[in-house]
Amino acid sequence: MRRGHLALLIWLLSITPLLHSAVTATVDQNQITEFDVLTLTIRVTDQGSTEPDFRALEGDFAILNQQSQQNSSISLINGRQTSRSYVDYQVTLRPRRQGNLLIPAITVGTERTNPIGIRVVAQSQAVRNQMQQILFFETLVDRDEVYVQAQLLYTVRLYYADSISGDFPPAPDLPNAMVEIIENERRFETVVNNRRYYVLEKRYAIFPQQSGPLVLAPETFVGTRGRGGLFSSRERVNAVSSGHTLSVLPVPSSFQDKRWLPAQSVTIDAVLNRPDSPLMVGDPINRVVTVKGRGVTAALLPELGFEDADGARLYIDQPVVEELASEQGLAAESVVTIGIVPTQAGTLALPDINIYWWNTEARRQEVATLPGLNLAIGEAPQSAPVLGPSSVTQTPNIDNNELVLLRQQLQWAIWLAVVLLVVWLLTLFAWIKKPKTANPTPRPAAPEFELGQLARAIKLGDPQKTYAELQRWRQHTFPSAAAMARLIQDYPELETPYRALEAAIYQTGDGSDWRGEDLLAIVTKLTTRPQAHAAASPLPERLNPGL
Repeated sequence: MRRGHLALLIWLLSITPLLHSAVTATVDQNQITEFDVLTLTIRVTDQGSTEPDFRALEGDFAILNQQSQQNSSISLINGRQTSRSYVDYQVTLRPRRQGNLLIPAITVGTERTNPIGIRVVAQSQAVRNQMQQILFFETLVDRDEVYVQAQLLYTVRLYYADSISGDFPPAPDLPNAMVEIIENERRFETVVNNRRYYVLEKRYAIFPQQSGPLVLAPETFVGTRGRGGLFSSRERVNAVSSGHTLSVLPVPSSFQDKRWLPAQSVTIDAVLNRPDSPLMVGDPINRVVTVKGRGVTAALLPELGFEDADGARLYIDQPVVEELASEQGLAAESVVTIGIVPTQAGTLALPDINIYWWNTEARRQEVATLPGLNLAIGEAPQSAPVLGPSSVTQTPNIDNNELVLLRQQLQWAIWLAVVLLVVWLLTLFAWIKKPKTANPTPRPAAPEFELGQLARAIKLGDPQKTYAELQRWRQHTFPSAAAMARLIQDYPELETPYRALEAAIYQTGDGSDWRGEDLLAIVTKLTTRPQAHAAASPLPERLNPGL
């Protein structure tokens, strides 16, 4: 009895710290397979404590999810009701390896949790075979050997035959390689062994940066099966792919260029902005050069070097670089614009541009060539002499023909300004000399002009001849009126008979029903009014020989 009492006392003493501890740690299971996950719960009853620090778990476990929840509990002890509040921090963990693992003590403020042992065992072959009927991986590489910095296509497909929930594995984490996503996600259906599967596919372009072995680790998926619901349960499922070990080849010793460029294809071409126009000294020309590479990153495309050609100056813009993704992987394009200004007449020779690259498909060095170009450059036209003191001095020869072009443009600008100034002055003078009378002033008819000619045309009923005689009358009698519209504006009584005359001219038929007696009466009245004669000239009557 005494031994039993002693054992009970030791047990009570061992759990006393746990009963009064402000921080505790528990797991939902202590033994799992390599594809299972477990949930670690940290309960904190001290509201003044900080959040748990889970960094100590990252050695043996991958942290898949993390959340917290505020809770409270009520207890009745010896008739007394007490309440207690606490916070549960839950972390979903997946083991990184098999064997006996340890969840270390977690620090929460000044408190530490108790360590917990976890046993990770291999999944049985029977369970694995059963899982493969539900879901499985397929991983593909487009080659077993790849040159350093060259493209390797890696495809990951997850096949599943039922409703599956879980996270697709992330992109490969390779310390000595660049990984680019080609297709973020593609879904389709297929049939395998007479069973229909849904497929989730992702594709990557991998560019190893170091020669030697390249290891693509197996892909793993851990999720649940089933649609869930109030009375349904979800089954935990998992899948693992096979890994790949590839060989990364170094730069071949036979490659002869300083800049290594592995690609499936490389092309270079150019376009001139004015290929058919005659070119003169000083005329600017734009040449747009485009370099395209397939199976290569934009960072590897060479930066073309352009040296000043004999007889021209070059002005080079910054290249515009772009990467494009397709089913064949990455493609890169670089576009650069070169401004060319000829400085002397003759033949301007633009040299060849060569890009040496390594064909990863044929495994040999090749060269992409932009053929040279010969442009015929003519002499710039001689500039017109400039009026002023500089016209009498000898202008020295200018070697820089760009200045010649600028001088020509400046001279044309000066001449244009002079012409505009003269036109403006003439307009101003005409406005100042304009008669101050509001209406055009008639003058008496000259002996050779008689109203009878207009009257005869009207009596004959000939609209065309009447119109011609009417215009002669206006030009002679009202020379200050530039058009009939101005005359009608000043003498509104003319509008109705004049519009009738226009209608007779432009109507269909011969206009034989037109009558112009009203027009003749108004024209006669305007011609013979006495006050019109007096206003014909601003000079006094006695000094006007025409009166």
